[in-house]
Order: sequence, then C-alpha cells, then structure tokens
Amino acid sequence: MVGDLFEIYKPKVYHTYEVKENPNGIPYVVRSKFDNGIKYRVSKNNSIVTSPDGVISFGSENATFFYQEEEWCSGRDIYYIDTRGIPKESCLFMIACLQTIVGKYSYSNGLFPNLLKRETIKLPIDGYGKPDWNYMKTSMLSIKESISSSPIFTLKGTIKYFV
Repeated sequence: MVGDLFEIYKPKVYHTYEVKENPNGIPYVVRSKFDNGIKYRVSKNNSIVTSPDGVISFGSENATFFYQEEEWCSGRDIYYIDTRGIPKESCLFMIACLQTIVGKYSYSNGLFPNLLKRETIKLPIDGYGKPDWNYMKTSMLSIKESISSSPIFTLKGTIKYFV
C-alpha cells in the first residue's frame, strides 16, 4: 500500500489573494491538471512557508500527480507524497503507476491522503522485496533516450513535430 512506503503531507495553504504573481518566483501549485499543477509563479517572501522539492504533489479533486522539481507553495486541497531522496526518473515512473488508480476519484469523491494511503500500486521490486528505484530510473532514462533519438521526431524549441 502507498501508505506503507511513503508519508503524505498537507502543505500550508495560500489563497490567490495571499500571493503575488512573479514570473521569477516559485511555483504556486493548485488543483489543475495542467502545467504540472502550477497556476503561476509567485514571490517568495518571509511569510511564505514553502513545500520541498523532489516530491509528488496531487490535488484531492483532480487526482492528478505531478513531480515538483523545485520548492513551491500550495493552493487549497493540495497534498504531497514525500519522495525526497528518490531519483526524479523513479518518481516519474511511480507517477505513471499512481495514475492507474485515479479513475475512481472525482471532484465529488476526492482522493484525500487517507484514501491514497490505502491504495495499492504495482512497482518493480528488487531481490529484497523493496521497490527497485534503480530499475525504475533506468527504464525512464531508456524511454527518454529512445524518444529523443527517434528519427521520426525533431525538436524545435519545446515542441515536438512529426516529420
């Protein structure tokens, strides 16, 4: 079960009137399925308590998981799985596994931490029965490499075009 592997936290909540948009600031993560859950960037000041980088965030009503690469601040009903110390690529692999459970959750039937803790996801394990983070990392790096070296895709800026 997810709760056997990870701690899940509720970060301090900031409403939009409490933050100031700043393109050079930190991510303001809200209940969105788009742009890694980031509404916009906001100024970081002494009154804002940030959430850590290297974690997987999710919104209770949208049940979409995102990897947060940098410290961030949170809007309403956002939570995070403490995956600090696990390679980013392994977290991305785990996000794909977590997404398999979201079909039964919705705005009116939210995915709150107590429910997520009881969910079971399938992860590869090592010889000791523990999650094989290295296998997950290697798999994701292999996928990334095969996509970037594929002759049918060309990068132009950040958009991929079919050739």
